[in-house]
Amino acid sequence: MPIRNLWSLESGEVVTTEAILDNIRDKDVQVYFPLHDIGTDLLVVKGKKHVSIQVKESRYFTKRVLKGTRGHSWHQVHKKKLEKENVDFYIFLTYYQKEGEHSPSPFENKFIIIQTSNLQKLIKKAKKKKSGKRGIFRFYFNFEGEKVVEKRDMPTDYSNYLNRWDLIKEALDSKNKKIVESKL
Repeated sequence: MPIRNLWSLESGEVVTTEAILDNIRDKDVQVYFPLHDIGTDLLVVKGKKHVSIQVKESRYFTKRVLKGTRGHSWHQVHKKKLEKENVDFYIFLTYYQKEGEHSPSPFENKFIIIQTSNLQKLIKKAKKKKSGKRGIFRFYFNFEGEKVVEKRDMPTDYSNYLNRWDLIKEALDSKNKKIVESKL
């Protein structure tokens, strides 16, 4: 079984971890990562409750036009992994370059935070039954201010999931049975 290189974590996982801690702002919340590749990139823990997260990162492509949009990010999710629902949340991280007055400015991180069950429903609703030759769903997110639309098959609005750190916080605070409690 392959072991991850602990000294060179994926940059998206590090950026997402920092954002989780900055946005949830709870001293009892800790973020861990597994030593083995199990399909979970991050484990967010509060007390005996935990939430598993899969991070997908992309830069924002501005030069290539996709069906009438000025730009988009590009993320992939394997159909088999999505169907197994091994993680509670998917976080799609996009490195979005801000436009300055005279030249491009630094990057801004855009996070689409969505429960796996909701992602599965949106895929079915958008008729994304085709997952390509390799069994991969592809997401092309277009950002315009606070509006986020996935443009691949049937336009789907993901604006309600932009920077929704409260969904992770609620999952950790919830007494809902869907949240798996640790057995220590």
